[in-house]
Amino acid sequence: MNSFEFDPKRRHMLLGALATVGGTILPWEFAAAAQAAGGTSALNIAYITDVPTWDPGAITVPQAQSIYETVFDSPLRYSPTLQLQARQITAWEWQDKNAQRLAVTLRNDIFFHDGSKLTTADLKWSLLERPVSDKKLAVGGMFNTLKDIEIVSPTKAVLVYAKPTPAAAIYLGFLAGYILPKDYMQKVGADFLNKPVGAGPYKLVDYERGSRIVLEAFDKYWGGVPPIKSITFQVMPEPAARVAAVESGSAGVAVQIPLREAQRLSKIPGINTKTYPYSEIYMLRMPNYVKPFDDDNVRAAMHYAIDTEALSKAFYGGVARPISVFATPGSPADVPGFKVPFDRKLAIAALARSGYGPNKPVKVPFLTTNGTFPSDYDMARAIAGMWQQVGIQADMQETTMAKVISEIQATKMSGVLLYSWANSTGDPENYTGRILDPRLRFSAWKDPALGPRIEALMTEVDEQKRMEGYRALNRESSEKSWGIPLLQAVTTIAYRSNVEVQTFDSGYVLPAEYRLK
Repeated sequence: MNSFEFDPKRRHMLLGALATVGGTILPWEFAAAAQAAGGTSALNIAYITDVPTWDPGAITVPQAQSIYETVFDSPLRYSPTLQLQARQITAWEWQDKNAQRLAVTLRNDIFFHDGSKLTTADLKWSLLERPVSDKKLAVGGMFNTLKDIEIVSPTKAVLVYAKPTPAAAIYLGFLAGYILPKDYMQKVGADFLNKPVGAGPYKLVDYERGSRIVLEAFDKYWGGVPPIKSITFQVMPEPAARVAAVESGSAGVAVQIPLREAQRLSKIPGINTKTYPYSEIYMLRMPNYVKPFDDDNVRAAMHYAIDTEALSKAFYGGVARPISVFATPGSPADVPGFKVPFDRKLAIAALARSGYGPNKPVKVPFLTTNGTFPSDYDMARAIAGMWQQVGIQADMQETTMAKVISEIQATKMSGVLLYSWANSTGDPENYTGRILDPRLRFSAWKDPALGPRIEALMTEVDEQKRMEGYRALNRESSEKSWGIPLLQAVTTIAYRSNVEVQTFDSGYVLPAEYRLK
């Protein structure tokens, strides 16, 4: 079913089920009644996925970060407009010119959910000691040049890096960089996954895998008790279910719904919607270890044949901006004025150089998710249609994000992949640097020659030279189609009129920033 085409019978069936189960009181009605009685308030959020694990340092799944941020908090955080801001860490600065000694200061009023105080001992345990003892933890990859943390006091420490790491601070507000309770984790061991403890604005009080995550406002949170006392993330991978949930009122907020459904819902009294671009990018990832993606001409033809303007208009109302490099428009490593043209004649000519064409198509396996981000499957079908016009026959294969991540990390991705690359920092090290670094588990383009080049950029302390280097790499990667940039991602949110939401350019959904009217 096209994700823009919502089956009316399906919608009414879901609405009926959601409205009648157990005579449920709708969340905004409960909140209003509770507030009037001087009690607590509650909000249900129809969300796209469950957490893969309750260890936030174990894996870097972007879709889980909103939940992790809510339960665990983060040392630093990016503002709604992607400005790095103080959180648990109030100050950070380099002590040297080589970007190898980063002094940080923690707040002195941070408590974990078990009542213990967060200190620099927990910082050292989380970012250094744990990943050293367990090489499988993703946090080790985020802080791979960190060699020591010198503890000065319970609130002051110096992060010592084995080599210049000019972008070090961004990882204190990025995937996996959470501070966890050392004493508690050592005490409970593996049971932490069943009884997680964080220092975030909400603590976990009930959990049903694949169904719901129930959180309660933490009364000792350093930022103050969140205004909404109870939050439930309802796990709803199917876009139709999220739409039905907010429409029926079983959820006060629903995220990442199809654009046409967002447009329809916006016309219903009592429901508001927003559609906005954020820091993820839609792209095609190329595994150069799979044929025919090792063929320069085939990749070039795939690139020339895609009309990104048409994709944006057809699936995102023109809101998703076409991109020509692995960077969002206006971000530091964007290359203004550069563009790989949409040109079917150039595509046909490129294919002809390798002996292919409309009468002798080249076959390419094409992987896509369905519902992981708005209109992913529909966009994949449209791209396959564009390719067919020039002599590229796509063998479309529906997959899941979990399967994709596993295959990429094992260097077993079987075809070109339509992917949404998350980068809540906006820094090019987390766009091009990680997309193309052959040394990383989750890179698809494995060209050993790029390793030293990216290493030089990751250690370049001159910020102007660092950005110039990434812009040059961005341009070359697009010219040679080591991957194909498509669009700046857009996301959607629908919410009842009694909910005030704060949107972030990172795409994060942070209920601690929400209010109920």
